[in-house]
Amino acid sequence: MQSILSEFEKRVGEYSNKLLYVFLDIKGNIKTSYTYREFDLRTNSIASYIANNYHLKPGDRVLLAYPAGLEMICAFFACVKLGLIPVPVYPPSAQGFESSIKKMNFIAQDCEAKAILTERSYYWSIKVNLERNNSNESFASMNWIVSDDSMPSGMVSFEPAHSDILFLQYTSGSTNDPKGVIVTHDNLLNNCDNVVDHLPIGVSWLPQYHDMGLIGYYIFFALKGGTTYGFSPSDFILKPSLWLETITKYAATASSAPNFAYEYCLAPGKISEEILQTINLSSLRFLMIAAEPINIEVYQNFLSKFQPLGLKAKSFFAAYGLAEFTLAVSNYGRNFHSFDTNLLKKNEAKVIEKGAPDLNSTGLMSCGKPLGNTQVKIVDPNSKLPTSLKQGQIGEIWIGGKSKCAGYWNRPELSEKYFEAVLDEEHDQKWLRSGDLG
Repeated sequence: MQSILSEFEKRVGEYSNKLLYVFLDIKGNIKTSYTYREFDLRTNSIASYIANNYHLKPGDRVLLAYPAGLEMICAFFACVKLGLIPVPVYPPSAQGFESSIKKMNFIAQDCEAKAILTERSYYWSIKVNLERNNSNESFASMNWIVSDDSMPSGMVSFEPAHSDILFLQYTSGSTNDPKGVIVTHDNLLNNCDNVVDHLPIGVSWLPQYHDMGLIGYYIFFALKGGTTYGFSPSDFILKPSLWLETITKYAATASSAPNFAYEYCLAPGKISEEILQTINLSSLRFLMIAAEPINIEVYQNFLSKFQPLGLKAKSFFAAYGLAEFTLAVSNYGRNFHSFDTNLLKKNEAKVIEKGAPDLNSTGLMSCGKPLGNTQVKIVDPNSKLPTSLKQGQIGEIWIGGKSKCAGYWNRPELSEKYFEAVLDEEHDQKWLRSGDLG
């Protein structure tokens, strides 16, 4: 029975007084921080509070609705210690409240959540907004557990429990209803071993309810003895220089972001020349671009602009992943080519050589090689025979390996279609159909 807690407890023993998490404000000042030991005590306090005041049992789903900060990460680990299944959600705010609250309500109903964990300030904020918007969403009457109310003593007064399901990672729902991806302890531990290649010092402003931020910079680092310096996505938008300044100040070795963030930092006036003169990115070993289509021009321009400030070409690369495979499938992609656009439309990938006559071309970035025990096949979705595709032909990306998640929560037909795909030439392996082309 594998558990992320076993690995985390080893790290607490090894790195008791080492900083685990630091959360910063927009000026770069420390708002909250925990050593490994302090974080363990805090999670015990929350777990004890829940166990002694609410009738929840192992396997119950609990929404985590928190503004950016460390309390959500504490609550996540507290749930795991009790065998509860945490379900991180986007915390609705005044802007776009109606649509985001409906999404939160859908998730609450879909996973049959028994409670909502949050912090005091956000609890009152959402209550006010619900009343202001005359919302009558069903989750409003659920148990709201305010983790701030737990005593800070760290006293353990609960019976530890285990759930094979670690948490539910809901998809964005941008094109259809959100689906809850079932992430197990085994999935996460395997993906962690595949991804983390050094003792990391990370900087992340990524949303904590999303897999790249939550898994990549908060859970993975806790299991590997790392340190994460975090701040909120809104602070990045208001002050993008904070990202690079934090990397510089703490000699960070790892950071990640979608394509838009690199483009944003390159936009005129976003980061002053005065601040650029103070930036040093030479400590980075791992600067990843992922989660969105990668614009080769943005990749090249960012590298060109920041190489004089210490960014090494080998440290800056593209990756590919998806929630259904825990987090990462491939990494360390640094190559790119131009392809004939007209042939791409016909599912053929023909590289346009340098110096060739001008053609309508599309630039594509490599996302590197499959990580660890991950297997990737490019499959003809009609014949389901990878051997029917010749070199240069385009097909659907099918993925196998121990990071493949257990399916979609309460969606047996979709789970069978996407998580248990079988190739016509073999019957003993179940593949994940990504829906992406490669």
